[in-house]
Order: sequence, then C-alpha cells, then structure tokens
Amino acid sequence: QNAETIEHAKQYGPLAFRRQDRLVTLEDFKTFANRYISDVGSVGKATAVTRKAYSSANIIDVYILEKANDIQLKRATPVFKFNLLDAMNGKKMLTDEIVIVDGLIRTLDLVITVRVDKEELPREASIKIKVMDEIQHFFNVNNIDFGKAFIPESLNRKIFEIDEVRWATIDNVDSAIRVQFNEIIQLNNVSLNVVGVQWLPRILIPVKGPMIREIM
Repeated sequence: QNAETIEHAKQYGPLAFRRQDRLVTLEDFKTFANRYISDVGSVGKATAVTRKAYSSANIIDVYILEKANDIQLKRATPVFKFNLLDAMNGKKMLTDEIVIVDGLIRTLDLVITVRVDKEELPREASIKIKVMDEIQHFFNVNNIDFGKAFIPESLNRKIFEIDEVRWATIDNVDSAIRVQFNEIIQLNNVSLNVVGVQWLPRILIPVKGPMIREIM
C-alpha cells in the first residue's frame, strides 16, 4: 500500500484519534477497518452495522472489500479477513461479537459525451485524458463508500470544471442510482465521445422602450 492520501487522512484521521485505540461505537469499527493494513500491505474498504434483532444488538457485522487498485475493489481474501478480525477482537468490548462479511460490488458502465468548441477538436486526445482523469478521481476508492448513491449531476459538475469543456452529458444514466448499505458502486467501463460545437456570438437587439433583448 502506498502512503496514505490527504483525502484518506482527512476522512479517517480525526476519527482514529477519537476512538483512543478501542472499538466501542460503529464509527470506531468502521474507522479501524478502513485504516487497517495487513502484513503484506493490503488495505480495504469497510462499513459496520448492528443487527436489528433485539437479542443480536451486540453483534457487529463488518462488511469489507479489499483494494485492488485506486479505482477497483475486490472480494477480500480469507487471510485478510482473518487477520482483520483478529486485530479487531483485541480492541472490542468483551460483550461485542464481530462478524466479517463480504461487501457487494455493483459495477457501472458509463457513456459520456463531452462538447467542446470546434477549434479544440485537434486536441481531442489530450481533452479525453483530462476528462478520464477527472472521472477516475471521482470513482477513486477513497471517494466512494458503501451505500453511497451515484448522482450523475455530481460527476457532470466535475467534468464541467475542465477549461475546454462546454458541457457534458451522461447518455445512459438519467437519474440517481441508489444501492443498499452493504453495496458499493464501482466504475467498470467508460465510453467517452468528444463532439465539437459552434457557438454563435451574442447579439444585442434594441426594442421599443428601455429594454434590450439579448439573443444567441
């Protein structure tokens, strides 16, 4: 595992300090599992929940996936899960019982069309690289989480921040994609199209009275 990113440290650092090296609340369990590093340098993505049955309130299910790379997760290996459980058992309350459970991955394919000025089309390759970098950062393992919905407008806003992009559309997703608490959305394939558009200059047309009408 590479050095901890700034985003990861900001997210889990304060929580790790607050738990004082013991596991009491669900947030403690979640923070510990997300910061755990195995003996071979593997890390995971986790969430923790208690069971709803009254008699099972002290059973904590820790849903875990192992990190494959910066934008992909995979099912955690038995060794990783065993070592994580062993590490957590040493810090939990005596009355708690921890169960390690596999999280579920929901893959997402995207078809995205980016509009740029026609004059920018010779730089299509470099624009695609910028857009793909923004998309991969959006779906970085540190930026996704269990139960977190995919909101197309949120990704569109990130793409729009690229200087060359006039606007973009996600052609195959028109509404939010929501998942269960133990599921996580992961990017699978991206089909990226770049289209040139011609923008007309603004023309001011005087009309009767003090008003001025502006058209494209």
